[in-house]
Amino acid sequence: MLKQRILTALVLAAIFIPALFLLPHAGFTALIGLLVFLLAYEWAGLAPLHGVSRWAYAIGLTALGLPLVLGDPFQGWVLGAAVVLWLLLALRLVLGARVPAWLHGRSAKLVLAPLVLWATWFALESIHSLQDGGLWVLATFMVVWVADTAAYFSGRAFGRHKLAPTISPGKTVEGVAGAVVATLLAAWAAHAFEPFSSLPMLPWLLLVFAITLISVVGDLHESQLKREAGVKDSGWILPGHGGMFDRLDSLLAAAPFMAFGLWQMGLMGA
Repeated sequence: MLKQRILTALVLAAIFIPALFLLPHAGFTALIGLLVFLLAYEWAGLAPLHGVSRWAYAIGLTALGLPLVLGDPFQGWVLGAAVVLWLLLALRLVLGARVPAWLHGRSAKLVLAPLVLWATWFALESIHSLQDGGLWVLATFMVVWVADTAAYFSGRAFGRHKLAPTISPGKTVEGVAGAVVATLLAAWAAHAFEPFSSLPMLPWLLLVFAITLISVVGDLHESQLKREAGVKDSGWILPGHGGMFDRLDSLLAAAPFMAFGLWQMGLMGA
């Protein structure tokens, strides 16, 4: 299984990284739109919706998100709202069973999906529009990939304390600690190069630290949706990984935090 996961990840990287730098900005926006559609389709299946309703929901969500990413070139309040949303989702995970039952219902899940997916689409589109935008988008993905890989191996080697046993029994506190150490070391090393050296070191490290932690929330949130739906994977499109949602769950939380952080540090116009 691990070998299959690695091979799938390499194939995805071989497709995505060249596209990130070779596609024009409009092409990149369209590529993320395709991912949003696939994520919406899988999310609807976890709600659950089936058949024509599921397709209609995914198509409608994607179409209604277009004005946000194709309209005003930048709206800082969208990123601020996305950050607040993910902090509330983190609080929801902490509260667990004390959360009102209606928040676990189909309606709440179907309303939440566009808020999350549109925010991610807008965040990635905004990051990509920067000078050296391809590198900043790649850095966003790299934080998630490094965190996920380090958490897996450090959790297997040192994991003793369960992070969220009722949601994702395999995740450990030690795994998260390993992810934080690995991403901070990678961020420190990256700061020697442009465009990352254009940011002050301490705020850059704090941003990566926040992205690492919120990426764990994104992962746990999807695990909760799958547990409530009674399924192991969100889909089947990626061998060894399950669905697209299984692969990009952490990125959904990480991208708005990266964009918001870059905005706060003056790299994006208000």
